[in-house]
Amino acid sequence: MKPKVKTSLSIILYILIATISFLLWHDDSSTNLMLKKQPKPTNDFWLQNDDILLFLEAVTQFNNHDLYLKPEVKRRELVQETLRSVVERLDPYAAYMTANEFSQWKKSQGDQYAGIGMEILKNSLGQVICLPYPDSPAAKAGIQTGDKLISIDGESVHGRSILALSAIAGNQGESVRLSIMGDTKEQKHITVKRSRIAFNSVSISRIANIDVIKISAFTSDTKAKLRDALTNFSELKPLVIDLRNNAGGNLFAAIDSTMLFLANQEKIVSIKSRQDINNYESKSVRINSSSPLFLWQNTGTASAAEVFIAALTNNQRATSIGTNSFGKGTRQEIFELSDGSALVITTGFLQTPNGLHFDGIGLRPDYAIDSDNPKTADYMAKVKELLHEVNVGF
Repeated sequence: MKPKVKTSLSIILYILIATISFLLWHDDSSTNLMLKKQPKPTNDFWLQNDDILLFLEAVTQFNNHDLYLKPEVKRRELVQETLRSVVERLDPYAAYMTANEFSQWKKSQGDQYAGIGMEILKNSLGQVICLPYPDSPAAKAGIQTGDKLISIDGESVHGRSILALSAIAGNQGESVRLSIMGDTKEQKHITVKRSRIAFNSVSISRIANIDVIKISAFTSDTKAKLRDALTNFSELKPLVIDLRNNAGGNLFAAIDSTMLFLANQEKIVSIKSRQDINNYESKSVRINSSSPLFLWQNTGTASAAEVFIAALTNNQRATSIGTNSFGKGTRQEIFELSDGSALVITTGFLQTPNGLHFDGIGLRPDYAIDSDNPKTADYMAKVKELLHEVNVGF
């Protein structure tokens, strides 16, 4: 038996599986990959482990004697399906990817691949939720925020990890067939052509005489773009940061972005693992300390975006408005196995400055909007109401 080598790729995803937020437009900054060498176990390690031997014995007996087992099913397939079942049952965000699935995911991160301009997240029921970007191929094809993804090119997404669903990405100009279920509970079949997505993480608009900065996802250039935008605004005027349907992105880009508003040494987030707790605090000079600041959130606001909101609201720097956020408060890592397959497992819980673990719960806004599907006008009406209460002009 050859020694088994295990390496770990650390990744923050904006989603329920593996924080893992899988961005369906290509951006090298959307994930944080770190290769960590693991100790090489010797043959004796496996042979002296009774639990491993029991597992091998059970798989061998099933493989040799079970009448329901089809002859074409190989022992490796039994092991793979066992791993998939166990990790996904014990860890709601965990997943097992075969060597082919993991290889496909890695290819989807390359420059030669194109997407459809959509992010996907898993909710607590295991459903895959669609978050298309405005004016993206996905949005133009009729996919709406909150639609459930049922299948990709005829293959069900049920029980598959977000990373394993990288088949949505592919070569530019090629089409992908998606089955989608909306509020009507009726499936619709949509064909979307993949293309290069000209993605801008930060955009600026003006609504009802109030400046609005939309952050669609946190990427490596978000802080710089946000800083540039803030230098053009007066700190005497109110400001809105729209984080609706922001599924997260790069956690550390979100941490850096909060520092534009927080005083030195103010807490941002803590990541708790089995071994320790890493605390992140503001370490730079803020450039906006006094603008009346409002953060818009909804059920599509997740992961790194939730970290951004919690950091600013817990430190009394901003007021949040909207509906309860998604509740993706974990960090996952990918462990590549010796045969090229991979395990995605949860290795850290995110904790707000006030000590809240929001995973599976979400963040309640400071001011909720009582509507099943609030519109931008509803959010802005609440902003104006709050400004009127404190006699702030705009």
